This record gives sequence, C-alpha cells and structure tokens, in this order.
Amino acid sequence: MLGAAAFWLVPDQKLLRWKLLAVEAVVLLAGALLVGRDKSRAELDVPVAGVAAAGLFFWALSPDRSVAQAEAVRLLFCGLTYWAASRSESNSALTAWTAGAAAAGAWALAQFLTGNPRPFASFGNPIFLGTALASALPLSLSRARTERGLWAAAAGLQAVGLLLSQSRAAVFGLLGGLTLWALARLKGRSLIAALAAVVASAATAAWTFHGREWTHALIWRDALTLWRAHPWLGCGLGRFHLEFPAFASEALKARWPDGRVIVNFAHNEYLQTLAEAGPLGLAVLLAVPAAAWLSLRREDDTARGAAAAGALALFAAACVSPDLRFGVSAFAAFFLFGAAARPRAGAPLPPLAAAAALTVFAVLAVQPALAVRRNAAEAPFHAAVDAQRLKTLEARSDFAAAEELGYLKAKSSDFPGARAAFLRAVELAPSKPGPLNNLGNLSYLAGDPEAAIGWWKKSLAAAPEQIDARLNLAKLLCERGRLKECSAQLEEVLRREPSNAKARVLYKKMTE
Repeated sequence: MLGAAAFWLVPDQKLLRWKLLAVEAVVLLAGALLVGRDKSRAELDVPVAGVAAAGLFFWALSPDRSVAQAEAVRLLFCGLTYWAASRSESNSALTAWTAGAAAAGAWALAQFLTGNPRPFASFGNPIFLGTALASALPLSLSRARTERGLWAAAAGLQAVGLLLSQSRAAVFGLLGGLTLWALARLKGRSLIAALAAVVASAATAAWTFHGREWTHALIWRDALTLWRAHPWLGCGLGRFHLEFPAFASEALKARWPDGRVIVNFAHNEYLQTLAEAGPLGLAVLLAVPAAAWLSLRREDDTARGAAAAGALALFAAACVSPDLRFGVSAFAAFFLFGAAARPRAGAPLPPLAAAAALTVFAVLAVQPALAVRRNAAEAPFHAAVDAQRLKTLEARSDFAAAEELGYLKAKSSDFPGARAAFLRAVELAPSKPGPLNNLGNLSYLAGDPEAAIGWWKKSLAAAPEQIDARLNLAKLLCERGRLKECSAQLEEVLRREPSNAKARVLYKKMTE
C-alpha cells in the first residue's frame, strides 16, 4: 500500500525525482523485511532475475561504466521491485493501486478544469500519467465488471485522466495490454468481440491523433542503423544518446536540428535495447512479457490476470515510448508483474544474495540525489568586492595581480574588466591554466560557445588534471548536443574524482 501511495501521490520533480526516491525507499523497506523470511518462489522469478543479471553483465562490458551505471541500477531495481511485490499480499496492494489511480485521475481532471490543457497530476509529464493510468485500468475494469459501484467510478476517473493526458503511447499500451489479455483468456465469439472492440478503439484513436506530428519512424530507422554497426553486443548499456547522433539521418536532423534538440531515446524500448545490448539483451527483456503472457493463459484468478494485463499495457506502450527507461514507470510494470505472479513452493532467493542486492542498490540509487543536493548547497559566486583591493591590484603589472584582478572583477559582475585582466594574465604567463579557464567562462557568458570551447581546451592542454575546466567544457558540449564528447570529459572527471557531484548530475541531465 505504501508503494501505491508513493507512486500515485508523491509529486515528481526533475533531477531530484521525489517520486522515484519514494518508491525506491518502499522497495528497500519491503526487501529488508523479506530477507531471511522469503520461503517461496514465483512464476516469473527466472526471467526477471535474468533482466537484473543482464544489467550487471552489460555494465561490466560497458566501455564507460559511469554511463552504464544508471541503466544497471534501473534493471536491478526492476528485479527487486518484482521480488518484493511477488512475496507480498497482492489483493490489498492491487486495491490500493486502483484507488491511487482513481485519485490521480481526479487530480488530472481538477488540473484540466483549472486551465491545464494536458494535465499530469503528480507525474510532471502527461505521458507518464497516461501510461500509468493505462496500467491501472484493467484492474478497475475487472473489479467494476463484478462489483460495480465505486470500482466503476474509479474506472471512469482513470479513463478520463488517460484521455485528458492526450498520450498516444498510453492509448496504444492500454489497447495492446487488453489485446494480449483477450488472446490469452478468451475464446470463440468472446475473443472475436473483444478484438473487434480493440480495432474500433484503435481506429477512433488514430482519427483523434491524426493531426499530431509523428517522427518515431525516422528515429527507429536510424536506431536500426546504429544496431547494425554493433550487431552482437550493441553499442553499450545506456549509451544510445551518446552514439545515436552519429547515425541520425539528414531527414531526422531537419526535423530535430543538432544542438537544439537531443534524441535521448529510440522511443521503442525493444529497439533501443537491441541497439545497446544486441540480440542477447533483447531476448532477456522479451522473456519477461512472454513468460507473463504464458502464465496469464493458465491463470484463473481475475485480480492476478488484470494485474498482468496492466503490466503488459506498459510493455506494449514501450513500443512507441521510452517510459520504461524511467524508474517510476519501470517500478509500475514490475510491481504489477510481481502482484500477478502466483507464489509456489521452491528454493527462495538466498538471504545473502538478497541482502547484497539491496545494499548495492541502496548505495548506487542514492548517489544522484545526494549529488543534486550537494550542488544546490554551493554558495553563489557573485558578491561585492573590496574597492580598495581593486585599486591596489590595478596599480600592479605582475601575473598574480592580473589573475586576482580578473577574478574579483568577475565576482563583482564586471565582465569586460575581468576579460581584460585575464587576457593580460595570459600575455604574462601563457602556460598558466587558470586565466585560460576563466576566459572560457567569460566567453560562455557572452554567448560565444566556440570561443569558450577553445579557451577550455587550451586550459586543459596546459593542465589536464583540472576538474573545473573539464566540467565547464562537458556542460557546454552537452548543451550543444555533442554528448559523446561530453561523456568522454565526464568519464575523465570521475576517473580523477569518483565522487564528483557535478559530473554525476550532468550525466543525469543528459537523459532528462
């Protein structure tokens, strides 16, 4: 129940991601309570364990483990979420999930009525809201079919929220999940009627969204080109946004110009997995929904079947959306798979392995949030300076005076004076890195990115061990869409200073 409340009600926020932190905390708590008490197995244990193990395997193979770390952590989180949900009491958890979804639908309706044309409730993004509601609708529909009353009202609120989100991925996912459920559970005329209803709904959705721009096909084509360049083990876990720009076609660049728009995702989880981890990674991922569908064919419990349909809706939406790349959506999918899985006798997860997985996840998952907080706590640079000290420095002609004068003038926001002082310092000592770095900073502030890059590269050539100049260069390269070059600079920063908060936050910004 705590997981459902955190998922549906905790507001999201970029970079710090309160919603994700909340559901991660719930999974860690539930997992800690299970260590040593888990006495069973569940139907999807093997394929889900394969996903978590694949994350560690491809992280170990990655040419840049700092880039791969976020994806490896997400996949480990998927495994832990499933494990905790599959060993918990599912009926109350699914009831809480449905109630939370109804609250989110009501929240979205309130936002719409107060002037927001595409509400997002607590999710910060209407697409995330839509796909989340698509995962909940099968549950409320199944309850409304037999119990009506409040469950019919809950289904109505969820449907309204989904429609108001205007998410094509959510509609596609819901219809896909219901289709897979129908193919597994229905026969004869019932199946024909269900499929006809899906086709009619799909046609209505296609007509509704026909005016919206659709560039996914261009991204998919170029993503396949990227995969063909690395056909066996892919280009590396989590590296799609770094490698893809080199394979983007002119047609795609015309729609999404370099330097102004960054294509972070393939907008198809299966294609992106193929590009990053090759056929092996794709096979491991596909084994989860395949095993879930096969178990759905055998399942006679309505609630568990509806939970499986909800999870499959998220996996269907992943055909046209990057939702599963975000931890909150991945939590929803694997929570529902866990709730759908029927426990059975068998060897449980060994306590030592469970404790180790929880510890590794806790340490790695908290790093981005701590990095964001450390950066936010830094004191501002600009401040008033001592006028008498400025006069004293201006009267001198040595390098140290010119460098300090430039620093103080920059601190007081006298940028032309700072630039003149730093240029004088470079004349006096061309090999000193500090003034070169600061001239890069001033060029950046003046809106001259190429000059800034030039100054920072000169500064790093003079002193490669610098952290600040390398971070400055990485930040600008990221802003210019040169993500692979940016990643190379960040990798060097973390090699020299593994706990650097700014580098970790910039890695996070590259995909957000």
